[in-house]
Amino acid sequence: MKIYSVNECGGMLSQNIQKNYIFRNMAVRGIIRGIHIHFSGVVYFNLTDEKSRISCFIGKAGAAFLSRKLENGMEAALIGDIRYNSVSGWPVLFVHRVISTSKSTYQEEKELLEEQLKNQGYFDPALKRKIPAFPFHIGIISSASGAVVHDIVKTGSLRNDAVRYTLFNTAVQGEGAALSIVHAIETASSSVDAPDVLILARGGGAEDDLSPFNEKIVLDAIFNCSIPVVSAIGHETDVTLADLTADLRASTPTQAAELVIPMKKELIIQIRESLALLEEGRKKYINYDLSKISRLLLSFRSPDVYRKQEQIKISILFDYLTLQKSAYSMLRGKYKEVLGMMAAFDSLLTETGGGKHHG
Repeated sequence: MKIYSVNECGGMLSQNIQKNYIFRNMAVRGIIRGIHIHFSGVVYFNLTDEKSRISCFIGKAGAAFLSRKLENGMEAALIGDIRYNSVSGWPVLFVHRVISTSKSTYQEEKELLEEQLKNQGYFDPALKRKIPAFPFHIGIISSASGAVVHDIVKTGSLRNDAVRYTLFNTAVQGEGAALSIVHAIETASSSVDAPDVLILARGGGAEDDLSPFNEKIVLDAIFNCSIPVVSAIGHETDVTLADLTADLRASTPTQAAELVIPMKKELIIQIRESLALLEEGRKKYINYDLSKISRLLLSFRSPDVYRKQEQIKISILFDYLTLQKSAYSMLRGKYKEVLGMMAAFDSLLTETGGGKHHG
């Protein structure tokens, strides 16, 4: 029995596919996922349905025209040749023509949900929770089997070894993933030792792999969570509704750790600088007060102070004598007034008594 090399197997598959006319000018319909334009000008993407996917390729010559009609989430009918790629090990549809494009049911539902959530304030910056400046406990909502958790902890530990982490394990794709994510968020927010901030993370993948992060129950859990949530889902070009709902979006899990966890060295420098400013201010105000007191004490020793004191004493004495004189004059006037009234009263009594005697 002959033993074939891997290259020979690939070559035979490629030859057989090329010989079969059915794989030429083949029309294929599906949902466009993961469009990527290479720096060389060629375009890569996947065409998917409920059960399968096929890789697609548009050469540099047709990319400028054909790719303008294509968007992630669209349903498209394409014509091209299916060839076997011996390097990747899977067949590729080399697209020559785009027959039609339209919004897929999934895309329409997503856009409708996005508009609904926008009107309800899910994306409103004013309603976003503030990320704590000094978090000491980070909650990670992700799959324990992926490299995401390791990336976050490794990056965070290099930045600040005083921070601790709690993993809330969850499925991040497939059936039941949305409910699993909701359960993890609710468990984290209701725990006795609740984290200061949550990082909801998963690695890159096709757009349909990220579908749990576009489901309403997940978005409700993020919006209603009592703890600030940072999303780090997929690659930088992947934008889910969870990214828009979260309090902060990071392009990757590693960047999420960089955004959330401050550098310990920088914090120490800031604290030292603040202490130096406080000490400088303390000395400044103490010296100012001492100088003010010194000037006041020196002013008491000035000859001008004694002169002012004597002037004040003379003024007080003058006012006292004036007051006394005024009081004496007033009393004299009152005394004369009383004497006059007594004389008038005595005269009245004499006249009244004499009248009775003669009658």
